[in-house]
Amino acid sequence: MSLTHPQDATTPDNATAITKTLWTNTDFLKFWFGETTSLFGSQVTLLALPLAAVLTLNASPEQLGLLRFLEMAPYLLFPLIFGAWIDRLHKRPLMILANTVRALLIVLVPLLAFFHVLQLPVLYVITFCVGIGTVLFDLCWLSFVPLIVPKEHLLEANSRVTTSASAAEVAGPGLAGVLVQLLTAPFALLIDSFSYLVSIGSLLLIHHQEAPPQNIHETHLFRQIAEGIQFVGKNPYIRILAIQAGAWNFFFAIVDIAFLLYAVRELKFTPGLIGLIYALAAIGGLLGSAIAGPLARRFPLGPMICATFTLGSAPFILLPMIGGSTIVMAVLFTIVFFLVRTALGIYAVQSTSLRQAQTPPALMARMNAILRLISYGGATLGPLVAGFLSTWIGMRISLWLAGIGFILALISLFISPVRHLRTFEA
Repeated sequence: MSLTHPQDATTPDNATAITKTLWTNTDFLKFWFGETTSLFGSQVTLLALPLAAVLTLNASPEQLGLLRFLEMAPYLLFPLIFGAWIDRLHKRPLMILANTVRALLIVLVPLLAFFHVLQLPVLYVITFCVGIGTVLFDLCWLSFVPLIVPKEHLLEANSRVTTSASAAEVAGPGLAGVLVQLLTAPFALLIDSFSYLVSIGSLLLIHHQEAPPQNIHETHLFRQIAEGIQFVGKNPYIRILAIQAGAWNFFFAIVDIAFLLYAVRELKFTPGLIGLIYALAAIGGLLGSAIAGPLARRFPLGPMICATFTLGSAPFILLPMIGGSTIVMAVLFTIVFFLVRTALGIYAVQSTSLRQAQTPPALMARMNAILRLISYGGATLGPLVAGFLSTWIGMRISLWLAGIGFILALISLFISPVRHLRTFEA
């Protein structure tokens, strides 16, 4: 199976002469507009869907936990199969399919609520199926952008998408809260359904013609999966990024749960104060993604990746050390989370661009699928460990252990070849 992409007039390598800057790349601008709209809509669902379960269906904590699990479960079940499948097919039609399915599923919630027939089992099924669509779209766009953007503009393109995601995280919860207050939780979901329609429209307007995938039926699906795993395992840069993603998500899941319990039960923080800490910290992600491009042009890539990932991990060790008045602690907690989010905003843009630059187009979806599986695997296992640790040794000691884990996980990054990288090309 060939791992090279056939060159034609529509591939990014030859588009360089036509597209001098990303602002003149109309196909990317259309994708970016639609994806930004969809990201803001998804933030509404992130709040409105569980609120629909709690306020409309009187869901218990256990039922709400199951709903969240079903939302994430597709990332554990489908990435490898989807990754191999996507590499066999054109990406844009699959993205349109994923958003069409998600729009139709989301609109079912207010429709069923209007007729008073919405039930938790139905909401479980809708949530799980929306998650499947999200996995499909997620893997497709990560493979599609390198097809419509020249390599020299990939960093800037990823920076813009990440900036949109960070902006949605900053403004989305507030927007979602207002919409839920005005429309009720089920009907606020109409906004997300509409956002998917906007994304579909923007994708339909893209003129780029994808080259036919090579040897589409010559390799068995599971052999393709094995090829993707082998590629990630052999590439020293992508392999370490995968390890770091899994470790970071595992330890952050512990921090996320332990800190919330610690802040509420031991420090007596109000929900409003905790929300303010997270909201202010989210601005860091917006800042980080915005400055990732200029920093990459000014400093060598490898040291920047190591520095930003360290700043996105090490500050967590400070959380159990912080003391003082409520105001002082809130300010210091905000600084810690702000530093982490800023650093990770930079790291996300640069690491994504590195993966895309290192991966042949024919393997792009499988590479992203394996990274997603490892990353979300850590995020799924972490909460189970966090619950055990918080119950048996307490929240503060759990924060200590997670903070130490973050620092120990950095060792593999600093002994890897990543630190020697100067540019995206090894």
